[in-house]
Amino acid sequence: MNNLNKSFYTIRGFIKKEFAQILRDKKMRIVLFVLPVVQMIVFAVAISTEVKNIKIGFQYTVSDTEFVQVIDHIEKSGWFKIVPLKPGDDIALKMKNGALDAVLFAPLEKMTVDRERKNQGYQLIVDGTNLIRAQSVERYINTILSNKIMGQVNPPLMLNVRTLYNPEMKSAYFLIPGTMAMIVGLITVLLTSMSLSREKEMGTLEMILVTPISSIELILGKTIPFLILGIINAMTILFFAIVIFRVPMNGNYFLLGLSVFAFVFSTVNVGTFISTFAKNQQQAMLGGFIFLFVANLLAGIMFPIDNMPALMKWVVNLNPLKFYVEILRGLMLKDASATFVVQNILALFGIGIGFAYLSFRRMQEYLS
Repeated sequence: MNNLNKSFYTIRGFIKKEFAQILRDKKMRIVLFVLPVVQMIVFAVAISTEVKNIKIGFQYTVSDTEFVQVIDHIEKSGWFKIVPLKPGDDIALKMKNGALDAVLFAPLEKMTVDRERKNQGYQLIVDGTNLIRAQSVERYINTILSNKIMGQVNPPLMLNVRTLYNPEMKSAYFLIPGTMAMIVGLITVLLTSMSLSREKEMGTLEMILVTPISSIELILGKTIPFLILGIINAMTILFFAIVIFRVPMNGNYFLLGLSVFAFVFSTVNVGTFISTFAKNQQQAMLGGFIFLFVANLLAGIMFPIDNMPALMKWVVNLNPLKFYVEILRGLMLKDASATFVVQNILALFGIGIGFAYLSFRRMQEYLS
């Protein structure tokens, strides 16, 4: 019991020291509490997956009144900006210079005659340097042309589409949960990885090691402050997402809070593990950025995990961001079942415990 009390006071002293060291710098307070909110606002307001303002031109004969109606539909769709083209304009040059994203060529004969002869004389030229944008342009044009042509006859089948969980198709509902995981992961991994490496760089770690302190006490004293700060950051970002940006919260708040703790627990231990290899803060920051760059790519935030090769699907199971993003999207948008959420929470705790064990073994090697 005396040893337990001694460890408790030792860890408490470490925590006080870490908080004093972190919060005494005004710039660090801004990094911890202001920048995450700014990042959240930028991602929520400025970034969207919706493709708009597509610069499109047309080549057609003036007498083709039906194709003029198609142009009118395209203009009224809200996706496109019409770029006037004159006869003899160098379309290839305009595309190279970014003045055009696409050009739609009318049939060689009038549109009405072309359809009566069952020809398909339309041609769409699209700038493919941005694949997602190019695919969206093709999809939009196909939709408009199909609606225009089907409007002339009785279609054999009408498709009634209903979108669940995000009926308004707001990209913020999809992006914000992933953004929250990226921001909290950035703060916790980088700051934690730099904590222990800072002691090494300044030479104070040797002074700590001559005191009667164990590896577990050192690790707990270094990680608990960042665990607390990470939870505060995560809760602040969640508040902005739900209250300010009106992202729906359909799930259980207790499970949401537990998932926040599990995610911060895992990322803090990842940062601690990185710091056991780094000899200075520069190496720790570089290691943290390398981990976060790969983790963000493999989290399902930007690219679907289902599209990845089988080997990579195994690798992503070591990525805490992947599980946290699934929890947030499941809880906030779909009110996912408790079983699904708890499975992902347990995976986060498993990752955190695994990295904590590896950090403990690394510290034992360092102390011996």
